[in-house]
Amino acid sequence: MKLQGEVAFEANRETVWDALNNPEVIAKCLPGCESMEPAGEDVFEAVLKFGVGPITGQYRVTLKITDKNPPQTYVLQVDGSGKPGFVKGQGSIKLQAQDGGGAVLRYDGDLQIGGLAARIGQRMIGTISKQLTKQFFSRLVEAAESTTEDSQDSPQIPHPSSNFP
Repeated sequence: MKLQGEVAFEANRETVWDALNNPEVIAKCLPGCESMEPAGEDVFEAVLKFGVGPITGQYRVTLKITDKNPPQTYVLQVDGSGKPGFVKGQGSIKLQAQDGGGAVLRYDGDLQIGGLAARIGQRMIGTISKQLTKQFFSRLVEAAESTTEDSQDSPQIPHPSSNFP
């Protein structure tokens, strides 16, 4: 399944980039994220809970960020499985600065969902994937823009190099 879109931010590109590279922010923005822990440089292990139709369950997912070109692009690889099935995908994130200080994020990815969840909820998978993607980016916009509204002395998004528990 193909996921593509564009999201506008009032926050500047560097602030959005910091949010996209901050595991605490990503964990808060991911729908159904129960936990997320570092597993290497730009690699994270997460537990996500979501469902397709009547099939709900936990997935253990590895998120890996590659091909970084700060503050413009990176590639996100996703690989996970659980009782309801598996999820595997890859997508690119591209950030462009806008006149007036905002930013536009463009994403383009492919996602595969298989197993029991895919067999039973086949007709719903596309709709649910798009809803989850929309929820993630809505939360990311809120996180990035709340930092812009705060004073520069106490931003809510810590720098990505800060310690992550």
